Amino acid sequence: MMTPPSLNRRKIIAGAAAAAAASVRVPPASAIAPMDAPLNPVLSTPGRVIRTVAGLRPYRAQGFRLELERFGRRRVIHNYGHGGCGVTMSWGCAELAADLAADARTRRAAVIGAGALGLATAHVLLARGFDVTVYAKDLPPYTTSNVAAAFWQPASLFSRSAVDDAFVATFRRAARIAHRRFQALANDPRYGVFWIRSFHFSDRPRGSWRTPRPEGDDLYPGRIALEGDDAPWGFAMVDQYHSLMIDPDRFLRALMADIHRAGGRIETRLFSSADDLFRLDEKLIFNCAGLGAKALFDDEALTPIRGDLTMLLPQPEIDYGYVYPSESGMLYMFPRKGALVLGGSHAPGEWSTAPDPAETARMLAGHAALAARLASG
Repeated sequence: MMTPPSLNRRKIIAGAAAAAAASVRVPPASAIAPMDAPLNPVLSTPGRVIRTVAGLRPYRAQGFRLELERFGRRRVIHNYGHGGCGVTMSWGCAELAADLAADARTRRAAVIGAGALGLATAHVLLARGFDVTVYAKDLPPYTTSNVAAAFWQPASLFSRSAVDDAFVATFRRAARIAHRRFQALANDPRYGVFWIRSFHFSDRPRGSWRTPRPEGDDLYPGRIALEGDDAPWGFAMVDQYHSLMIDPDRFLRALMADIHRAGGRIETRLFSSADDLFRLDEKLIFNCAGLGAKALFDDEALTPIRGDLTMLLPQPEIDYGYVYPSESGMLYMFPRKGALVLGGSHAPGEWSTAPDPAETARMLAGHAALAARLASG
């Protein structure tokens, strides 16, 4: 008796997940430096720049859109508008989006978009026995998700004043699902997920920014705040914890490989309107189009927030990341195997994806000054 294709797909996805879990090795305690270990200096100089890039975060003040909309016989499940958290929230929102199709009669699904949200959604649907095709204008490495710092920490996601308790509960559930899935992939070289020491430096004393995080402080092991005389390097406060880091280039490539192995298809196609989508044979459509959803479904709440990144030559000794709201503007640094990522720009309503030389210069100077401060003890 032949095994049904849907069962084959489930076995392949389950096998990939099991292999990933089996390949995870818990490192000895010495492999993850203690929080008070010295911070090796970041070499933030123009001569170490690999490239500069700019990406557009798909932001909605009222938070991501995760809902079912019916158009006659068609069902569209929206899963977009995650601001700067597309990678962070990918697994959680993919699971909740798939839940919305639990009673669908059809098992054929179209996923629109091949960023972290689209690929994770396709991955989850294949594991649940759906026949899946991903349609996208751009494929990795040319997606917005590739132009992401991909530090696991929800930020630039919604305005607290624009959301209600029901949304916060949905956000918390999705974030916790996502975090657990990324934990299972940590230190698997195929997916590029690993733990780092993380620091939030502040020149201001304790304020509202250090309220308990809605996703749960327990997702950040060892989180403590050092204040006043206890805060090192002359800061008013240093918030420190361990957090997950994702290399989006490796992560997205791994998801694409999993989808192909499970029998999913990925096709390049441009959609200019919802009418274009409705010409697809699939009657079940998952809209993971990011900023593209603005034109497809006339979402006036969706707006870009541009962010520039500067990639430096890698420094294997850098085993930490940080966020620092400096006088010159926000600064953050996160390590990858192939580069150090410098960022911190935040330009609402800006549609240009051309890197801003002035912003690159600001980041290089700001991170160099911070490196000197950290080195001074």
